[in-house]
Amino acid sequence: MTKTAMDPKIALYQQAGEKAAGYTLSFQQPDGGYIWEGYPSDAYHKQPYSWGVAGQVEPAHRLLTWVKANALQPDGQLKDYQGDIYKHSWLFHGAHRLGRFDLTYPLMSFLLSCQAPGGGFPHFAGEAYCRSLSTCMAGLCALYLGRLDAAAKTAEWAINLLERQPDEQRFYYRTTLDGDLVTPATDADGALYIDRQQPKQVYWEIGLPLQLMCRMYQATGDGRYLGYARSFFEATHRCYEDSYTFTGSGKSGLGAAVYYLLTGDRQARSAACGFAGFLLETQLPDGSWRNPDWPPEVLYSIDASAEFNVWLQEIAAVLPGADVLWGGP
Repeated sequence: MTKTAMDPKIALYQQAGEKAAGYTLSFQQPDGGYIWEGYPSDAYHKQPYSWGVAGQVEPAHRLLTWVKANALQPDGQLKDYQGDIYKHSWLFHGAHRLGRFDLTYPLMSFLLSCQAPGGGFPHFAGEAYCRSLSTCMAGLCALYLGRLDAAAKTAEWAINLLERQPDEQRFYYRTTLDGDLVTPATDADGALYIDRQQPKQVYWEIGLPLQLMCRMYQATGDGRYLGYARSFFEATHRCYEDSYTFTGSGKSGLGAAVYYLLTGDRQARSAACGFAGFLLETQLPDGSWRNPDWPPEVLYSIDASAEFNVWLQEIAAVLPGADVLWGGP
């Protein structure tokens, strides 16, 4: 058997991610926490996931221990996070990968209490709308904890979202709690969308459903999910030409990498590498990223650096095995 050579770019992805993790790690406090004067009290949710995938397991555990002692509430919510489903889901992912069930079981209890009748999740607990961002992040959490029932409901919500799109130039990403798509025809103020004719859009609203469909296929073997993964992947390419080369493209990038693993689709591999290459080109010497469009506060560079490390490490982890399977790179 001919051995497939590893793509040398993969090592660069890993190195860039490790540098980013080092940048964010430099802000950890002596007590293990991630709050200091002038920094928001709800902005450490990405760090455990980011540090864990970069091999910084000990500081990640110290932060999680701090979270349990200082932020975890009896109902599974995090203090100061104001019911933010998306942020709770980020912390869940990092904690569960590190086996911190003392955090993830309470977190999941809170998350599942927020699932709406239509299968979706609001961005913030108690809101009147569900959103792709929060729904699919929570659905992925349910999969990791083996709650296939809840994950399947989120997948159906996402499928319905895709199938009900009324406009080729837009992708609407909010529904009512019952799962009805919110468009200007039904709710002019509540309708949010990706404008496919414009750059710098919230591409993650399509990228996360792509991830969810791929993971549902892995969990169930049901080809229907793989078919919808293809549909969401195609939907990312109907967006503006920067759909895989923008700061908001990371969730699509990992989704494309996993889709390549499942199908051997070379376009998907190219998309994942396109995003990772964009990060290599735009990373600053200190390991961070700073978009000129962002406010100048350090919060934005810390948050982006934590998340971008996750996508770099996850893409780098998926591609080598997929290349062996499909004869790449």
